[in-house]
Amino acid sequence: MARIRPQKRWLLALSWGVCWACGNSKIDGRPHHVDPGSGRAKSVHLALGIPTDRDSSDDLLLVKTQYALSYNPRRGGPNWVSWNLNASHFGPVKRYRGKFLPDESLPAGVYRVRHEDYLGSGYDRGHMVQSEERTATPEDNIATFLLTNILPQTHELNAGPWLALEEECNSLARSQGKELFVIAGGIYSEAPAVIGQGVAVPDAYFKVAVVLERGQGPADVTTSTRVLAAQFPNVHQEVAKSWVAYRVSVDAIEQAIGYDLLSDIDSAVQQSIEATVERGR
Repeated sequence: MARIRPQKRWLLALSWGVCWACGNSKIDGRPHHVDPGSGRAKSVHLALGIPTDRDSSDDLLLVKTQYALSYNPRRGGPNWVSWNLNASHFGPVKRYRGKFLPDESLPAGVYRVRHEDYLGSGYDRGHMVQSEERTATPEDNIATFLLTNILPQTHELNAGPWLALEEECNSLARSQGKELFVIAGGIYSEAPAVIGQGVAVPDAYFKVAVVLERGQGPADVTTSTRVLAAQFPNVHQEVAKSWVAYRVSVDAIEQAIGYDLLSDIDSAVQQSIEATVERGR
């Protein structure tokens, strides 16, 4: 048997794991009903609920070991990416060095975005799940470079307030021992600009992080639970470096994206925390 190089082994393992996950998920794009409480049964990354909108025809649900996402074939990117974050997700693994990777787990007939689709576009390949947040194993880190976890971001956003919020979440999880449940994605106009082979460019981005104590889950969310929520412009101009300048309510984000978030939290608690804009930190 030919010897497989270490990096090749990671790619093979990642591909197998993703294919298994997809084979056990709703990936055909047909309308499907999501039962309350069903998120946690599918994945820890969906413990606070599977985001849903009125039209599931452009939602391909991919559940991976490292995160879960809804992929939009029409836009060439995720509608949203959802993941759990705590200290166990950080480790000694160095950042993967190589081209960003097409996601071979997508079903036949769906275009697999390639590294080259971003070349010369003027946009960064913006991670939803940050590379640093998956450094426990090589497989975990390389999974963050799948292009189903990537969207076009201006460098001003990617290296500015988006990075600042990533660092805030990492500090909470790694240094303060918190349990985070995070959702992020793009906000689009009706006719967005495109790059490469039809990759739509978001006009703005959103990110929501529910902050709990380590080991806690949806049943532990209360009206006093800290929720970080922000909406960022994706523009080629100077933006504020601090993420707090872009804080909004979860309700405002839901209005912008058309998805219901945090649906597996107690409804009264959900209503309260989604209406609140965090202040004073």
